[in-house]
Amino acid sequence: MDGTAYQCYACQNWTDFGVLLDHQKNKMTVDIGKLVKNEEELLKILDEIRIGLWNFVLPFWNDKELLMHARKKETEVRGKKTKHLKEDFRISVITGDEFLLEKQMLAKQDLYKFDVKELPKTVITAAKWMQQNAGLELVTNLTRKATVIAKGKSSKMREKFLNQMVKDYTAGSVVLSKLEQEMPEVYEEVIKKKTDREGELETATVTNALVPGKFFDATLTQYKADLRGVPGISPRAVDILAREAVSDWLLRCPLEFE
Repeated sequence: MDGTAYQCYACQNWTDFGVLLDHQKNKMTVDIGKLVKNEEELLKILDEIRIGLWNFVLPFWNDKELLMHARKKETEVRGKKTKHLKEDFRISVITGDEFLLEKQMLAKQDLYKFDVKELPKTVITAAKWMQQNAGLELVTNLTRKATVIAKGKSSKMREKFLNQMVKDYTAGSVVLSKLEQEMPEVYEEVIKKKTDREGELETATVTNALVPGKFFDATLTQYKADLRGVPGISPRAVDILAREAVSDWLLRCPLEFE
C-alpha cells in the first residue's frame, strides 16, 4: 500500500563468496526484468499504487558490488519510465536485521521463534578453558562438582562431563548474547525465569534428598519446562539456554553438591 515491494531470495549450495555474489546479482537482474516486463499486469493488480522501493531481502550478503549492481538496475528502470513504478524508483538490499521490531511483535504471540541452527564453531575445549581460567573459583567449583556428580564413574566419563559443561556454558553464553541483541524482550523474560529458578535452587540444594546425578538431571528437565513457557523461542534454543543456565549454576554455586 505504501509503494514498497519485497523480493526474498536465499541462494542455495554456494561454495564461496564469489559464487554467492554472482547468484545474487543474477537473481536481481532476472526479477527486476520481470518487474518491468509485466507492467500491464501489475497495473491491474496495483491499481493506483506505484512502486517506489524494491527491497531485495537476503539472509546474508557481504560484497558492496551488489549495491553497485543495484544502482545500475535502478538507472535502467528509471529510464524505462514505466507507469507502475515511480520516477525515483530505488532498490535496497536488506536482511532480517531490518525486521527486529516485527520479530518482537510476532514473538510475543509465539508466531516467531528465536532459533539456533548450529552452535558457534569457536567453542573451546574444557582443557583449554580451564587452563585459561586456572585459579578462578569457577574452575575449582566445576572440578569439585564433576567429581561428586560422576561418583563411581571412570575418569574418562568425568572428563567427558567436564567437557560438556564447558561447552554448554561457552556456547550458551554466545546464544544468550545473540538473543539479547535480536529479541531483548524475550531475553528479559528468559533472564527472569533463570533468576527465579536460581533463587529456588538456593533452598533446593539444602533440602534435596536425590543423589547428585539425579538432582542435576531433574534441575535441567525442570528448567527446560520453565523455558518452554516463554513465547518466541524454538525447542532447540530452549535446550541450549537451559544447558547454559545449569552449567552457569554449577560454576557459580547456586547448584551445589557435597
